[in-house]
Amino acid sequence: MNLKTIALALAASAVAISATAAGEHLKSLDAKQIDPAIPAGTDFYSHVNKRWMDQHPLTAEHARYGKFNILSDSSEARVKQIVLNLAATNPQPGTVAFKVSTIYNQAMDSARRNAEGAKPILADLKRIENTPHEGMEDLFLWMHGNYASPFFQAGPMEDLANSNVYAMYVSGGGIGLGDRDYYLSNDKRNKEVREAYKKLIVKQMMNAGYKKKDANRIMNNVMKIETALADSTWTREESRNIPAMYNPRTFAQLKEMYPAINWDRFFIETMGIPSPEQVIVTEINTVKQADNLMVSLTDREIKDYYLWKYVSQAAGMLSDDFTNAAFDFSKVMSGVQQQRPRWKRALGATEGAMGEAVGQLYVEKYFPQSSKDYMIGLVENLRTALGKHILNLEWMSDDTKLKAIKN
Repeated sequence: MNLKTIALALAASAVAISATAAGEHLKSLDAKQIDPAIPAGTDFYSHVNKRWMDQHPLTAEHARYGKFNILSDSSEARVKQIVLNLAATNPQPGTVAFKVSTIYNQAMDSARRNAEGAKPILADLKRIENTPHEGMEDLFLWMHGNYASPFFQAGPMEDLANSNVYAMYVSGGGIGLGDRDYYLSNDKRNKEVREAYKKLIVKQMMNAGYKKKDANRIMNNVMKIETALADSTWTREESRNIPAMYNPRTFAQLKEMYPAINWDRFFIETMGIPSPEQVIVTEINTVKQADNLMVSLTDREIKDYYLWKYVSQAAGMLSDDFTNAAFDFSKVMSGVQQQRPRWKRALGATEGAMGEAVGQLYVEKYFPQSSKDYMIGLVENLRTALGKHILNLEWMSDDTKLKAIKN
């Protein structure tokens, strides 16, 4: 097939798709939202946004509010009705409808969770506390397989060099604040977040039943470990260097690079899969820091780190004491001053546990074949437009254009 043939095909498909989608076109830009009283050359942001902001004043629940928030609100309202109506259908145990309805109702049952307090997690906290030295490897694998990703992360995703296959990745991680600057930078904003995080750790560990003295010890050990991990974590700029993150290693090389981790047990016991022949290490030095820490820290320090990882992940499913403490911290991080309504949080928990199942119910009710056809048309319109753009690129050879259009 030559370029002329491809160009004709693109033109024909564009006509067909436009005819199909014309009746379902949705206006994407409302000219009435543009304020002509504010010159675009003087203040373009206000020129296009001021009327929107005037008509949609920011509420205490949001840090921002745009068109995507309106779509999100609409979807949440629809999902809420779907879930609430499930109970009326008397779903059979084991069905998707029964599971979704049950999780939502449990998430809404604040009276039960407040009465239970930290009881649901005490047995696991005790397991962490009572693990002997010879059981620390088992404890690490149990944590990675069930509750958190202490020290580093691992998991499959598309191979960066070949998107047709999946690869196993080992990456840096293990820091609760996500960004290294929160731990290492001493400007006012980062120090504010860091201090709020320390308060959060102490508060949540006290909610979990620890005395203030012990909660402070846990906080100090967590900050020691996470700051050490942050020190080797890549900067935001370094993280944009995708080729530098692609470091394939054989399984034997992985074991040699990071000997503190029992890789022979890791994948089978945390993911239920055989050890891969090859892994891709994204941040070699960051994972090495984790490897070093695992042999240099005391059992007490590691246990305190695990305790916080566990409690932090469980907090959203526990009593209001836990969720309120987490929200106090999020106010510092995001500026949001009001928690989302409980039903929205319950929906979030339900979708987090059974997102694909909720999606299946949503599609059955709100995504008919006509909507699917419209979205296919939209995607094909994009392909057509990109194809035309590629054909007109002066710097690209004809052979490359052919390959780009075929893909």
